[in-house]
Amino acid sequence: MPTPSTVVDRAVGCLLGGALGDALGTPIEFAQLSDVRAEFGEQGVTEPPPQALLGDSTQMSLFTGEGYLHAWTTGNNGGAWQPVEALAASYRRWLTTQQDDRPPGAATGLLAEAELFANRSPGLTSLRALQEEELGSPERPRNSSKGCGGVDRSAPLGFAPTPEMTYRLACQSAALTHGAVGGWASAGAMALIVHLTAVQGRRLPAAVDQAAGRVLRDDSETAAALAEAATLARLGASVGHIERLGQGWIGPEALAIGVYCALAVAKPEQFADAVRLAANHSGHSDSTAAVTGFLLGARHGTPVLPRQWLARLELADVIERIGHDLGASCSGEQFNERRYLGLA
Repeated sequence: MPTPSTVVDRAVGCLLGGALGDALGTPIEFAQLSDVRAEFGEQGVTEPPPQALLGDSTQMSLFTGEGYLHAWTTGNNGGAWQPVEALAASYRRWLTTQQDDRPPGAATGLLAEAELFANRSPGLTSLRALQEEELGSPERPRNSSKGCGGVDRSAPLGFAPTPEMTYRLACQSAALTHGAVGGWASAGAMALIVHLTAVQGRRLPAAVDQAAGRVLRDDSETAAALAEAATLARLGASVGHIERLGQGWIGPEALAIGVYCALAVAKPEQFADAVRLAANHSGHSDSTAAVTGFLLGARHGTPVLPRQWLARLELADVIERIGHDLGASCSGEQFNERRYLGLA
């Protein structure tokens, strides 16, 4: 099993890696590959912009992490353990950043970060769902969406205490906004892969296989997508293989493409190449590259992340702090719990 310090480093690597992938793919999110190559050259986009701004999946992942840590610290200090309610409240705080132009006067936590009050083309499903009085659950869905807005924010839940808690909590978290089984089961599988690699030290192919077996009980589409991703990865890296997996606009496809790229370009020193592969296709480039970055960061930790990219990443210190505290909560290391106790 990994040591506590290793788990903490992998948690930081996970969140920063996902943010780098997100920042790489965001400028070409809605572009066809032919247009990307016409603008950036045959290799497509190869590095984040000089100002690597956070995409919506990173924004929501941060609020996932903060919401979970609020629940964890509350439970650890004698309060009720209510993670789903805490995550719902955290996502509504994120919604405030999309509706207002500056932090409210008494803001705490992420809601006090002015840079997060920026619209980065978030999914309409999440925006609409979070404005409703009642949010969804796997048992009581509020819509029929299986978009990727659940899977690309679920990585922080990989640092829950056990594999099954990780899977179920990520499913419940995604179902708050995405009602179709593919929308929430793919999020559960994503978080489970992160947990198995970062916390339990499993190799990525074995973690993907285990997640495919678990998600099969809920969603055959996600399980089949993961199996095909693993099969194609053994044949090598190819944009054509990505096209076989889809475009990434729905949860199972975004997860499969991200997993495929992480498996096909798997060496620690190939992080940049893997997220480039995940970004440069005619689909949901930011989400698929974010998924790849989350997974490789969770597997290898911070040493694999390009230093030059990190230096230009928006709110890198905030991302690192949330990642550190997630890893610490999972591995028994101390962290500043008061930071999360006062959140509404």
